[in-house]
Amino acid sequence: MTEAAIRLGEDAERLAPGPDWLGFRGMGNILRHAYHRIDDQIVWDTVKDELPSMRVAVLTALGSLDPEKQQ
Repeated sequence: MTEAAIRLGEDAERLAPGPDWLGFRGMGNILRHAYHRIDDQIVWDTVKDELPSMRVAVLTALGSLDPEKQQ
């Protein structure tokens, strides 16, 4: 998820507004490079509180790309 946020870059905000894309990119850097700084509670809170709204935003963006839904 964090790698996808990095690869999408600023397009993420345009395609699926709402989630804290910058925060997800930053979290990925910590998970990959700063293991000693990982806070289990922050990771859990992100999964519990942030992922549901990200899912909705991403599914909405994907739905807008579906040509059958454009009709």
